[in-house]
Amino acid sequence: MSPLALSLFAGVYLAGLLILRKARKGLIGYLWASFGFAAIVIFAGQLGSWNEPLGTLQVWFLVFVSQLFGGPLQMVPGGGLVVPDPTGWSILQVGIECSALIEMSIFAGLMLFYPRFPASERLGRMAVGIAATVAINLVRLAVIVVMVSTFGKPIVPWAHAIVGRLVFFAGILYLYWRMLTLPTLTLIRRELEVTRRTEL
Repeated sequence: MSPLALSLFAGVYLAGLLILRKARKGLIGYLWASFGFAAIVIFAGQLGSWNEPLGTLQVWFLVFVSQLFGGPLQMVPGGGLVVPDPTGWSILQVGIECSALIEMSIFAGLMLFYPRFPASERLGRMAVGIAATVAINLVRLAVIVVMVSTFGKPIVPWAHAIVGRLVFFAGILYLYWRMLTLPTLTLIRRELEVTRRTEL
């Protein structure tokens, strides 16, 4: 996406946000605000290659932890991870998907505009959720590294597209359950209890 297209997209997003807020469209307004925000961050991230420093930081952390325990992982410029395998060495490149930029943007949008929490709680939960998303992504990358170092280059598609992705999505689902779904159910339960007491 070009800078001009991103600017136009952001203008449409802001205009829609104002219109939906004035019209008091609760659910539609929330979905527009949260997913529109996520889309803008993702498109801006692609335009500015934000995934590269994110990926580099996570690769550096994996290499740092590996070297603490005497592991052989190495980092190459551009967010590449050098992994020993049974046939020699494999270089794994952390792209936009494995950087967790997309998932962090979606979670930030959903939490930032969530109407059931006060603003301070939303910001706190958003910060915790983003940090948790990075941690879950590091687990995914570690799983991929272990599989590649054990089985070699032929396992890369399986490690990345199936096993690593399943591990990551399971962690993200649990995160959403703890940070969004469970608190919402708790609030609804309390409101129902108050309603019942009032009726009695």
